[in-house]
Amino acid sequence: MLKELLNRLLFHPLGLDLARRRDDGEFASRMVSADQIEAQQREIAAVAGDFLRRRADFLPDPGDRALAAIAGDFFELYARRPVLDNSGGSGFNDSFWIYLMGRLLQPALIVESGTHKGHTAWLLRQACPRAEIHCFDVNPANLVHRESDIRYHGHDWTAADLGAVDGESALCFFDDHINQAQRLREAHDRGFRTLILDDDCAAHALYATGHPPVPTVRMLIDGPLTPGQRLEWLRHGRAKFYTFAEEDTHGARELIERWAATPDLAPVTRYRPQSGLTVVRLKPGAGR
Repeated sequence: MLKELLNRLLFHPLGLDLARRRDDGEFASRMVSADQIEAQQREIAAVAGDFLRRRADFLPDPGDRALAAIAGDFFELYARRPVLDNSGGSGFNDSFWIYLMGRLLQPALIVESGTHKGHTAWLLRQACPRAEIHCFDVNPANLVHRESDIRYHGHDWTAADLGAVDGESALCFFDDHINQAQRLREAHDRGFRTLILDDDCAAHALYATGHPPVPTVRMLIDGPLTPGQRLEWLRHGRAKFYTFAEEDTHGARELIERWAATPDLAPVTRYRPQSGLTVVRLKPGAGR
């Protein structure tokens, strides 16, 4: 009774409701005017087009019209995503790049390591409807959405027999907070050539994620660290550190043929900054 009385006399005249919970999800705050949605899509497509033109050495550029159509498709798709709360996983900005890479590359085989709640697996399925997709997570208890035609595994990806891998039509997506140099070596040894890695932080930004996958791709590329060098940072006020060792790199520097960090869309969308998505092209490996 008291809540209803307060609503009627005080909160409703102010446009508020005590019984209504605020939706703090990222996409719960967005434009709904069609012309402004189109304007935002054009800006996102322009950022993507500029990025792809600069990395035409290893990424396909479908042209401005196709990119605008993909951006439009993504907006519609994201609005009906099955995992509404993907906290701890990819948000709107990162999801766009993952979807775009899937649409452009159209791999026949996709390996995802770090499935979490199942959002990005669903996203990759929408982008690549004919791909064979394997998802790996050592803690499958977090999984809340499954696609019927995706194979989910509750162990590390190295324990799976994927058969012969055609590196030209395969894709790995690593979002598992495991040493990225190790993941590059593993993927190369199995014949994969194109990889997407999340949480690729520079050495000076390791505080940006709870469990940085050190050494990251950026740490391999930005310049050598000294063996025994101790990197220290705070994460939510708690002290963290990593001591660099050359053996942690698994010789992965020499495996990288091309790489590109995806531009942050936060200045366009005003959503949380991206978590550090990097696309890597490896030199030919052990596959056919």
